[in-house]
Amino acid sequence: MDFFLDLGTILKVIIVLLIAVLIFRLCYFFEGFSTINFPNLVGIFIFLLIAVYMFFNAVIETHYVMKIKDNYALTEGKITYYKSGRGRRSTGKVEFEYMVNNEIISNSVIENYFVEIPETKPDTTSSYLVIYEEGLPGNSYLLFNYPIKDADDLREYEELFKKGIPEDVFMN
Repeated sequence: MDFFLDLGTILKVIIVLLIAVLIFRLCYFFEGFSTINFPNLVGIFIFLLIAVYMFFNAVIETHYVMKIKDNYALTEGKITYYKSGRGRRSTGKVEFEYMVNNEIISNSVIENYFVEIPETKPDTTSSYLVIYEEGLPGNSYLLFNYPIKDADDLREYEELFKKGIPEDVFMN
């Protein structure tokens, strides 16, 4: 899996296209598939392309969350941009900054299967707990359900996470 993630964007697109073409080509073994008119064939190909893309996207998201679960660390982060997922065809998004090893890291997360971004705007002046992968600090999530109001909160959360990642951190 790491090999696929290390590839450039263009190579990933080519791989997704090749897999979609391969699946589309395998459909010719179904009886009557070759008699389907051209616009319907285009629709089937687009459907297969979207399905392959969604599959790879889900696999990549799962991979990154599993890497965090295997080797995680905690820090304090601040919201720099927030967009609610409320409304038609709208996906929640949050951008945040946090410090690891005296380096400021910026990250953005779009609402997905593992992380829910609240529909009501959180307090953007407060800090929140950030969980990240120890070896790759850019792989991180801001945890809205763990606000940090004072220095004691961060220590309490670190003690809580020593026992393992709580059930309410990732949805699944």
